[in-house]
Amino acid sequence: MNINFENDLRHNISDKMLRNLKKVSYKQDDFGMDKYQEPLHPSYNYNWISMTIEELSDALKYLQCEMDRKSDVIKLLKAATHQESVGELKEYIKTVLEILELDGTGKE
Repeated sequence: MNINFENDLRHNISDKMLRNLKKVSYKQDDFGMDKYQEPLHPSYNYNWISMTIEELSDALKYLQCEMDRKSDVIKLLKAATHQESVGELKEYIKTVLEILELDGTGKE
């Protein structure tokens, strides 16, 4: 059975995620090279499992923060629907846009 995965709609999200992951991974590689002047290598004296647990713990905290932010955005949008003046509504929209347009860590 020969399956053509290129135009298979089942994989659209996975393909997008993989493209994104590649960009982020390469960016992290560049960051590591700038910081340590050498690429990551399995021979380094690290406990890779412990490091992974630490990184996953951080990732879960980041997800919780994003879920909380989403909740805040929903509250703002609901409040905006009750505003009488266009000026007040614009302020709510501006605040929500600022939140939604956040990108990266803010350290760059």
